[in-house]
Amino acid sequence: MMSGFNHRISADLCVLAEDCNQPDYVKLVKALCADHNINLLTVPSAKTLGEWAGLCKIDSEGNARKVVGCSCLVVKDYGEETTALHIVKKHIESN
Repeated sequence: MMSGFNHRISADLCVLAEDCNQPDYVKLVKALCADHNINLLTVPSAKTLGEWAGLCKIDSEGNARKVVGCSCLVVKDYGEETTALHIVKKHIESN
């Protein structure tokens, strides 16, 4: 028996791809976010989310190539305050 084990889920943000074809997975992610007060955003495409996560190669012209799809991305720590972070937070507040 694991005495003193404390399972804690914490994250600042979860991003879920709308085109995920696993309904049980989508349901689980949404339930976990709701239960643990984690902000949830959706994006239309797993390919877009994969590019945002860096799951791709960048060619010499700066274009993403060989993008791997990603169904869910979790941000555990936003890091330092930036203009981009401010935009994301405003989007979360407005939805």
